[in-house]
Formats: sequence, C-alpha cells, structure tokens
Amino acid sequence: MADLDSTRYISDLNQAWVALGIGLVYVIYYITFVVKKPLIICGNPRLRDFIDTNLPVLNEDYWPLFWCLNGKFQTLLKGVTNKTVRISVNWTYRRDVLVTPDGGEICLDWVDNDKKSLHLRDERPTVIIVPGLSGSSGEVYSVHFFELVQKLGYRSVVFNNRGLGGCRLKTPRTFCPKNTEDFRTVVQHIRKDYPNAPLFALGASAGGLNLFHYLADYGKDCQLNGAMIVSVLYEMFASTKNLETFPNVLLFNQTLIRDLHYDMLLPNQDILRTHKNLDVNSILQARTVRQFHTRLIVPTFGYKDWKQYYRDCNLTGLMHKIKIPTLFMNAADDPFTPLSSIPIEEMRKEENVILVLTSHGGHCGFMEGVLPTQSGYMCKVFSQYVNAIFKNDEQNNRVNEFER
Repeated sequence: MADLDSTRYISDLNQAWVALGIGLVYVIYYITFVVKKPLIICGNPRLRDFIDTNLPVLNEDYWPLFWCLNGKFQTLLKGVTNKTVRISVNWTYRRDVLVTPDGGEICLDWVDNDKKSLHLRDERPTVIIVPGLSGSSGEVYSVHFFELVQKLGYRSVVFNNRGLGGCRLKTPRTFCPKNTEDFRTVVQHIRKDYPNAPLFALGASAGGLNLFHYLADYGKDCQLNGAMIVSVLYEMFASTKNLETFPNVLLFNQTLIRDLHYDMLLPNQDILRTHKNLDVNSILQARTVRQFHTRLIVPTFGYKDWKQYYRDCNLTGLMHKIKIPTLFMNAADDPFTPLSSIPIEEMRKEENVILVLTSHGGHCGFMEGVLPTQSGYMCKVFSQYVNAIFKNDEQNNRVNEFER
C-alpha cells in the first residue's frame, strides 16, 4: 500500500512539474514573441512628431489578453462581452431624433457631460461615435468610449444608423457605408446646435468605412478636427472572401446576420416591404453578409450587383482625399481584414494618415492583460489621441487670437 501511495505521489509530482514547465514555456513565448510595440506608419514628419509626443501609449508594449491571443478568439470574446454590456448597460442618454430630407429618421444618443465638463456647453469638444454594421449606443466599445470622453470632460454622441438602436425605419432605406448623406446630416445638425464646439469622429468596422467615405467626399469641408477609424475593411472583396472561409463563415458571418435579423430586419420588415425592388423574404433568408448586401443594399441604393457595390466601397487609392489628421487602427490577425489588404505603402505616403498596426487584437478587440474586464488597448489609444486633437485645437485658437 505504501509503495502504491508513493507511486501516485511521484506521478502527481511529475504531472505538476510538466504543467509548470509548459506554463513557463508559454510565458517565455508570450513575453518574447507576443508582447511588442505596435507598428506606426506615417509619412508626415510633423504628424509623426505630434503622435510620438502626445500618444505615449504607442511607445509602450501592447500586452494582448494573456490566455486569448488568436484574433478569431479575441473577436468572439469581444462579442460575448458585448452581449453582456447590452443587457447590463445603464447609461442615461439624451435621445435626439433627426428627420432626414427623404423622411427617414436617425437617432442620436447624447452624453452631454454637463456636470463634469469644464467647457461651456456651446464650446464643449464633441466626439461622434459611429458603430459598425449592426451596432448602436449599446455596443461595448460605445459604452467604453462614453466613459472615456466623460472623464476627459468632453461631450459624446452615438450616431445610430437608420433602423438601429431602437429607432424604427420610417422609409425603406437602411445603412450603406458608401453613402454619406446621413453622416452629413448629423454633422450639420451638430454644427448648427454647437457652432463653436470642436468635432471629432470615431468609426468602428463598417462605421469606420462610412466615416472614411465621408472624409473622402468632403475633404477640408468635412467640419471635423480629427478622426479615428478602427478595424475598417479596406478591400471588400478580400474581406468577404476571408469571412466566407471556414471557420469564419460560421463564427462571424452568420453571427452578424443573426444580429441584423433581430436588431433591424424583423422589427422593420413591414416598412421594407413597401420598397418595390426588395424581396424581404429572401433578405430574411440570407446567411452571409454578401447575401445580405446583394438582397438589401444593392437594390436599395441602385447598384448593378454586389461586385459594383464592393468596388465602390473600397478604400484603396483614396487615402489622398483625407484632409484632416486621421488615425487608423488595425490588428494583423483581424479575421475581417486580411493583413495583405491593408494599403500600407499608400498610407505611408499620405500627410494626414497614421496607421497603428498591432500584431494581435482581432476585430475591434484589442483586449489586454489577464481579464477582459477593462476598456483595452484601443480605448487607451483613442483617449490619448482625441485629447491631443482637442488640446491642439485649443492651442491653435489661442495663437490665432493672439495674432489678431
């Protein structure tokens, strides 16, 4: 019996040493090959100096979530935490409903920050948050951005696209990232109410795609002081191909479609059926994002087919149209955006573009540390960048007043 107990003890001890050895090897691998500074691409020396001076987080190592390094897993985990936040979020918004020229409605959710801001209401710097394809003010990153903007003493507002965020469709027209009419309506509305307030916009995923095209369409007349675009899809063909491969087609494609079904399509199917070119039953049967685009976006916005629509959405070749400081943030392991589709060399030549590229982070993930309970690396970059843009604007205004 004693020999048997001794054998078991030695076996358990050996297993413990093996586990400890594996853990030690993983820690060494993590510190040696995973933890690293992001790659920063910027062709404008003055803008690069501005970034280096005002965003110290970019000069530090990014420590991705220790036990969840893979981009697919980070994206999935972010989606799970997003569902939790949607259920538990307790923010008190001021809802502003805009009527568009065609009779549609856009819902804006405001956090005015009257109690904590040192800025006068009419002059308070304002951040416009543009969520992704099925996103709204309830997204986990929207909540984190609200919290950060509030701490900085600024004002924030979420641009909920038509039919999302609890806002019902009034016309059979939904969201198209290439169409910037609604974005222009939102910016002009804010400028009308707060003509002296500096404006900054942050777009995530498809929201970033919409923000980019707005910046490209209006150039110096965009009425924004700065912008940040996170996890954007640069080449729709490459991203779609990547999303339709296994296991992405199951992990992400169908998840996105399910969210669109419950958040936008089903609550608004009656008004969608009034569009003569839409087959709503076919739209509800879509199982991939490409099918959703083909059956809803293409006929609604007058495209010939999904290929024409995707070509129109692509960002490659348009970077020169950006006329304000714009920070792009992507992860090399983003399952939505293949690394090969990011136009790094094009971005390197432009004077208003900064690309922050991390080796890990997934799609709108960028979680870090041990537990996925904090806002994460993306929010740290955003916080320092938006603060630098607004502080720089204040300094320029003081110089201009002095010169006058």
